[in-house]
Amino acid sequence: MNVLLSRKETIRLLILSELVSKKETNQREIARKLDLTPQAISEYFKELVGDGFVRIVHKGFYEVTEKGVEWLTKNLFDLHVFSEELVKKLYSKSLVAIAKGKIKENSRVRYWFEDGFILAKKDGKGNGIALTSADDGEDVLIKPVEGFQPPGKGSILIVKVPDIGEGGSRKVNHTALKKLIEDNPKKIVVAIGVEALVACRKVRVEPIFFGSKEVCIEASHHGCGVIVVCTESMLDSLLTSLTDENLKFEIFSFHK
Repeated sequence: MNVLLSRKETIRLLILSELVSKKETNQREIARKLDLTPQAISEYFKELVGDGFVRIVHKGFYEVTEKGVEWLTKNLFDLHVFSEELVKKLYSKSLVAIAKGKIKENSRVRYWFEDGFILAKKDGKGNGIALTSADDGEDVLIKPVEGFQPPGKGSILIVKVPDIGEGGSRKVNHTALKKLIEDNPKKIVVAIGVEALVACRKVRVEPIFFGSKEVCIEASHHGCGVIVVCTESMLDSLLTSLTDENLKFEIFSFHK
């Protein structure tokens, strides 16, 4: 990438950029902005005119030709691609957290996993640095600066619900189901099977239904606890998936 490897090419790009963005600018103004002597800026303009990148409008004033625009566009695009890839690599070593309290950019913070999310708060002896500012509850970009213990797997509690042929949601002890959910307020509630969905609704809980098994697995891997209300005919498939993912679970039967 010549514009980064050659000072001459860099200055040419900056001059053309100035001419494109400020049509009424002149050599003297550009020289002042780029900290160049009048002699140096004059030589650069002579070469740009000679190469067909710039044309003289009237004494002291110039405009970029179509050839100059093409050269500038290509080099700016190359710079854009280069910088975008570099930013992605830098950000890949960072993480996004939810702010607990107000956080200022460049301040030291402590971040941790809780209920499947990364949380962060201001802490002079913390394990990260805030790369952005954030108010309480906002997303904040964190750069880790010390070792960090990843979260453990979230616990999974499974409640069996009879199939419709065996009574379905009518055979569930709704008081016990409601108590289990109330005793675990931070756990995600998912339902697998229509009978399970109805059982949840009978205790005034609207669970995650579509894609519920995948949600259960992903949430647990992120350290979030899950209550799975599952129709019995779909239980074997769920247990097979959890076992394959090395996730631990506990099964409850709240039948009347």
